[in-house]
Amino acid sequence: MARTRLRGISIGGIQIGIEVPEIFDWEWPDSPVSEFQCLPREPEVHVGLRVDAPEQADLGGERYAVGAWTFEVARLSCGDWLLGLSRRGRREKLARFDAGYRVGEIVVSAETARARSYPLRCPIDEWIVLHRTVARGGLCLDASATAWEGGAVVRLGSAPTAPSRRWSVASPSLLGRRALLVREERERLRLFRAPWSESIDPRLPFEARIHALEHVSESEVPWTDRLDAADAADLLVKHSLVPLCDEEYLERVLRNAQRIARTARTLERGVATCGDEAFSSGNASRSEGSAAYAALSS
Repeated sequence: MARTRLRGISIGGIQIGIEVPEIFDWEWPDSPVSEFQCLPREPEVHVGLRVDAPEQADLGGERYAVGAWTFEVARLSCGDWLLGLSRRGRREKLARFDAGYRVGEIVVSAETARARSYPLRCPIDEWIVLHRTVARGGLCLDASATAWEGGAVVRLGSAPTAPSRRWSVASPSLLGRRALLVREERERLRLFRAPWSESIDPRLPFEARIHALEHVSESEVPWTDRLDAADAADLLVKHSLVPLCDEEYLERVLRNAQRIARTARTLERGVATCGDEAFSSGNASRSEGSAAYAALSS
């Protein structure tokens, strides 16, 4: 029997243990994902690796373009999931997971093994963490986060910003660089950093308490309103990331949004604009927001 060792990664509080065979001693990539490696003491997700020729037949499921890769997702009649990752029409990885994404195996090609590449490379790690986050009562939101009072304020959606004079090329991501993970942990709603998230204030740690969720729109005069649970739940669902191929996932998102909305402070804010400085992320905007949160903190 071939010798293996267990390596770990923890994203969004979801610990994944990866069983590594001797012939695939992979290396961490030179990217933010390497900051999330951990000792796999109590992995929530167990992943085995096997070096073999991945089956090339069409999986018959959904297809997503992620950079130069094609990501395939299909559901088997038994409830298990098949995930395929291909490039230039050739599948390099084929994974099978149980219905809850707790146990799985990834078959990697010999070429991939020789390259010693990270076996959960985007978007496989994103997909696992997405489903486990929702299974544990959380949401993956299209949002940004700012540090405030030792915690975070999460702004839902893409608020207008001042015109940027810089440009950059985004790294490939299935969920998008604004995908944030939120989940109730230790009786409080918390924000979890992920390697693909680029809309988090760098001052925030890997896990932070959420003071408020907010949605911002343009207004001639500033105003702030606290939403009731029903309206807050609708807003959370609207800004949640939901795969097209999983109705059970959607039902969980609806339930999770309703539960979170009952306890989380969710605000609708109108922010006055002034030329190119509209919705800037500067100190003036933060000060205005701080006053609004303090006024509605009771």
